[in-house]
Amino acid sequence: MENAPKLTSLRDHPRAGPGIRRAKAWGGIAGFALILLAGMTAGGTVADGLFRGLVGGVAGYVVVWVAAQMVWSQLLRAEATNAARRAAERRRQAAAEGGAG
Repeated sequence: MENAPKLTSLRDHPRAGPGIRRAKAWGGIAGFALILLAGMTAGGTVADGLFRGLVGGVAGYVVVWVAAQMVWSQLLRAEATNAARRAAERRRQAAAEGGAG
């Protein structure tokens, strides 16, 4: 197992990490804003609206975090599968060209 490649976590991946962090931030902001707006238009107090907005922001953060993890995991899995297929095809072509010459 010493020759096994080191797998990169989503957090350390150069595109997935920032993408997930950005999605979490927008999820928290959107959750806060939507719930605050809903509370204020329903005629609630400012304190109630802010508290519910805070809870909505946390909920939006968590929901978007889970969704972003799932999406990026699938994207990276598909990219790795595609890269492996392309490498195998290049090896087959190289073997065919080497055997024909």
